[in-house]
Amino acid sequence: MAHKFDPKNKKKLQSKDRRQNLPPDRVLAKIGLQPGQNFIDIGCGVGYFSLPASKILGPKGRVYALDTSEEMTEFLKSELKALSIENVQVANSTEYGFPLKDAAGEMLLMSMVLHEVEDKRRFLQEARRTLKSGGKIIIIEWVKKETEQGPPLIHRLDPQETKDYLIDAGFKTPAVINIDEVAKTFYLITAEA
Repeated sequence: MAHKFDPKNKKKLQSKDRRQNLPPDRVLAKIGLQPGQNFIDIGCGVGYFSLPASKILGPKGRVYALDTSEEMTEFLKSELKALSIENVQVANSTEYGFPLKDAAGEMLLMSMVLHEVEDKRRFLQEARRTLKSGGKIIIIEWVKKETEQGPPLIHRLDPQETKDYLIDAGFKTPAVINIDEVAKTFYLITAEA
């Protein structure tokens, strides 16, 4: 059975250490998020990437923030209301069903999510369905070595495993993107739908 993040630990998702080790603004700039795009955040949690993405996208762009945890989505909805952010649409999803139309976005991010899923091929195929042709998927995962934080080693995926899952699900040209700040703890892979 896959290792799942406990929503009761949601404060960890906004910690100072996490912001230092995985700065969301730098990651979003590195992946090329542009104003006016539609951005899908799978496993959005507390909005760690959704909130800064909403600023980059501006009023003509949209963030689709999805999570299987109602506790997480309710928390994010209250944050959006408090911050008067209107270009983020929050919804609960099932593990293999995202409440989005086909080709809903140009870019899809899943950060620390893939290792939690049992049927990775099915999950990634559903992600591909929601991307426009030529759209980009971005996967951030824990390195496959012991670290102070993160899931047990047995649940982690090495970059080649992640690339293989992407290819099996129909994605093209998966590549590891070097982000110096995260190289010791995380890796980032992009691929084209």
